[in-house]
Amino acid sequence: MVPTSSLVPGAVTQLIAAQPHSRGKVEAAWHLAVGGAMARLSAPVRDAGGVVYVQARSAGVADQLDLHRRVIEARLREVLGTHGRTFVLVTGRCA
Repeated sequence: MVPTSSLVPGAVTQLIAAQPHSRGKVEAAWHLAVGGAMARLSAPVRDAGGVVYVQARSAGVADQLDLHRRVIEARLREVLGTHGRTFVLVTGRCA
């Protein structure tokens, strides 16, 4: 028997991945990629040319994002797809 708690994240990921690309989809993907606590401390501010630009509330949050960059990028690709896209997390203030 498989616990429901292990199925739900995968199901949510698949539902979001099936939606058309939009700002809301990027925000949902970010939340899934970093988790609720980190999503409250950071947010995607722009998605252009396959790059997701992220603003962090503090240098400490930016350090944590940088430390976990590979995992976050892999999770973002899982939801947003690869399709030649490259995900670079830029922390700090974005224009």
